[in-house]
Amino acid sequence: MTESPHLIVVGGGVAGAAVAFRAAQYELRVCWLRGDRETDRRSRFRWVADVDNMIGFHDGIVRKSILRQLRKAQFADARAVIESKRTPYSAKAVVDNTIERIEQGYGDLVEMVRGKADRAERTDAGFAVHCGDRVFEAPNLVLATGVMDRQPMIKKEHKGETEDAIKWVYAWANREHLLYCIRCEGHLAREQDVGIIGHGPSAAGVAMMMHERYGITPRMITNGEQPAWSERAGRLLDAYGATVHTARIIDFEGDKVSMHAVLLEDGTRLPLPYALIALGLHCVYNQLAIDLGARLEGGDAPEQEQHVLIDRRGETDVPGLFAVGDMTRRPDEPVMKQIYTAQEYAVRAVDTIDARLRRAFREAALADA
Repeated sequence: MTESPHLIVVGGGVAGAAVAFRAAQYELRVCWLRGDRETDRRSRFRWVADVDNMIGFHDGIVRKSILRQLRKAQFADARAVIESKRTPYSAKAVVDNTIERIEQGYGDLVEMVRGKADRAERTDAGFAVHCGDRVFEAPNLVLATGVMDRQPMIKKEHKGETEDAIKWVYAWANREHLLYCIRCEGHLAREQDVGIIGHGPSAAGVAMMMHERYGITPRMITNGEQPAWSERAGRLLDAYGATVHTARIIDFEGDKVSMHAVLLEDGTRLPLPYALIALGLHCVYNQLAIDLGARLEGGDAPEQEQHVLIDRRGETDVPGLFAVGDMTRRPDEPVMKQIYTAQEYAVRAVDTIDARLRRAFREAALADA
């Protein structure tokens, strides 16, 4: 890219990919800072192994099309393989495909940088973002840096020693047996017992919703903490047949295909195919927004847990600074944290930037006429 970009996008997940792709389709020049291995490990989208809560995102569509093409007798073996396997859409696959489409169709418009944005500052021309020893400047900046959920500490015996760490959840989260979003994933556990890992009001709320929506009997797992939900929530949990287990989690039992049980320190084995982690946010990756003076919203929560406040266009109170995806909040209505809403706000932000650029272009054309 020889000319300066119209916008900088920071964030390598679904929201960032959606912004970069839509902007390129509008023939806007984009600098996309996708993060590095460290930010990848901290990204929530890397844990979404199966996007099955959206129409259109289902392997059945592709399978049916392929089987139609392989309908002749000589392809019987291939059809049998395709019919026997499921190929889920992961969030990573969505992003990887978007990168490929940009490279193939819009490589002259999008500069993709593999690196972490360290800090940002406002300039006379807009914004400057520092990434290692490089500085990128543009009149518009879109943040899509996301959030991270708080993880339970698991007190597991490993190689003769007790290791108390969060890393023991990763394999089960990646296989989508430990879940995080009742809206996105709650249906996976319908008509089954499910564990709710958490001890606060949000955990009680998730448990009640799982019972009311899907008829499941919640198993509250407070992981060594005392329950901190309200007396009314406790009475509702009792009415719904919930059990409360306060012992620490020491392991998850299962195989590569499924989870079978949650094992507790007091010897309890809870036969559960799924558990929802309901511990709240560990952090919002909002430091760049803070650098730039954007307003946050989160009540009495610590600053690192507060969301970036946006308007209906996805713009913050800093002109030209937009935020999309899980890191955002609106004052007038909830911003649902799902892939399709991330894409919706990506389009809103890019449409706004494009409209302003076109308005300036028209004014210049009239001045020269």
